[in-house]
Amino acid sequence: MPELPEVETVRKSLKKVILNKKIVDVEIKYNKIIKNKTDEDFRKLLIGQKFIDIKRLGKYLVFVLSDYYLISHLRMEGKFLVRRDEAIGKHEHIIFYFTDFNLRYHDTRKFGTMHLYSKNKDIKSLVPLMNVGIEPFDSALTIDYLEKHFSKTTRPVKSTLLDQRIISGLGNIYVDEVLFLAKLNPENPTNTLSRKNISDIIKYSKLVLNKAIELGGTTIRTFSSGSEISGRFQNELRIHTKKVCPECGQEVIKIKVGGRGTYHCHRCQPLKRLKKTGD
Repeated sequence: MPELPEVETVRKSLKKVILNKKIVDVEIKYNKIIKNKTDEDFRKLLIGQKFIDIKRLGKYLVFVLSDYYLISHLRMEGKFLVRRDEAIGKHEHIIFYFTDFNLRYHDTRKFGTMHLYSKNKDIKSLVPLMNVGIEPFDSALTIDYLEKHFSKTTRPVKSTLLDQRIISGLGNIYVDEVLFLAKLNPENPTNTLSRKNISDIIKYSKLVLNKAIELGGTTIRTFSSGSEISGRFQNELRIHTKKVCPECGQEVIKIKVGGRGTYHCHRCQPLKRLKKTGD
């Protein structure tokens, strides 16, 4: 699944090619991706619109048009491809036509979503953005904020960090990396973390995501950006998909936490009930 760095890479690459481009037509091959408009209204409202900007909120892309917000979530395998005269592929479901090329939404599993809203509404009040949590880069993501949320749940910390209502943008790959650097076992109950543990989570979330954005994200399985950029952060992964721990040389263990494949080192990330020390 594309995570924050991958979505940010898509955003940056698409800005280079579609800003100020006017939509002359829209073709819909699979309409279940469109969530709050009929096919006819979606097409009619978009024709003649220009792409003014592309923003990102968590894992959501927000295309700012002349009069509308087009909100897109790539889900498991969605991607945007820039094409010209090539035949439309089997998994290319929404095509935005410009005068000289077209932008195609490609999604093998068809899990992606698109919402179209008028710009006269507050973007944070819109479904599905109204419940998106604070990003790791936001100054509002403080120890006090996370401690308030963490103290309420006994879920494994891995599951809590994947909850986009608390922190937005962290996905499976990057949570593994953050927990490894913070020396926290992914199965530790969230409400047992100390303020030092929480501080480490904030610090390493910023470090890992900034590095991943700098390197264009992580290419695992199907991620590609609109310009077919391959993510180079896969070469920087410390624990996710690894066989041997880079710190102690022990075998890396893969388990399931909340149904998600999770990599960790038993020696460097021991499972224990941590006491809240307030330090």
